[in-house]
Amino acid sequence: MGSTGSGSFTDYSGTPPSESGNGMAGGASGTDRCLQAFTVGLEEVAQSEYYDKLRRLPNKGETLKILLDGRLFAVNEQGMKVGALPTSHNYLAGCLKDGFTYSGIITMATEQPVPRVSADFVADDA
Repeated sequence: MGSTGSGSFTDYSGTPPSESGNGMAGGASGTDRCLQAFTVGLEEVAQSEYYDKLRRLPNKGETLKILLDGRLFAVNEQGMKVGALPTSHNYLAGCLKDGFTYSGIITMATEQPVPRVSADFVADDA
């Protein structure tokens, strides 16, 4: 078995910016991923600081932020980790280092069959 892709150079990221500052990663559509809204199902919710301390899930509609603490986490207003972002969102680490911040809202929280939380996030206005 091998990896999948289109077989094009656009499958690979890493095109550095030009002198004008206009560069984009390979495969990019011309939009800045750091500015795109996204929906995510959080990982490790049952092992999170929030669930461990409070023994419950946050409510639908509660707000979240994204924190880089070795890994990307969704945290509540008090800074408690609610869950980890999947590694498919690791590009956000670079966005955070570049000064972007993100606000989210919990769209789903359920304990059955296992604790799960989903949220929608948007980049905050700079």
